[in-house]
Amino acid sequence: MKLDKQHSYSQDEAVARIRALTDYWDTRHGTRTVWQGNSAQINGKVKGISFDGTFRVEEGRLFADVKVGFLAEKIGGRAYVERKLDDYLNPGNSLESLQGRI
Repeated sequence: MKLDKQHSYSQDEAVARIRALTDYWDTRHGTRTVWQGNSAQINGKVKGISFDGTFRVEEGRLFADVKVGFLAEKIGGRAYVERKLDDYLNPGNSLESLQGRI
């Protein structure tokens, strides 16, 4: 699944927010994320759904390309990822509160 999300943060803040999300997944679900600059590679399982994907943060945009199985798509894998991205990019959530979820 390919996702393209707009954001209104500086690139550094947007990276920190998405890093907070991947740190949450790494800690809570045992995924493994490797960051290189503004891009991340994530592998593992979240809620039983195999993840193999990338996140790339640019000024004003977030691009995600996450491969999940056919069944995962059908049982809400895409909706889950979109909901989490929307939550972590929501201006109503401070970066500190997001980082505190880990």
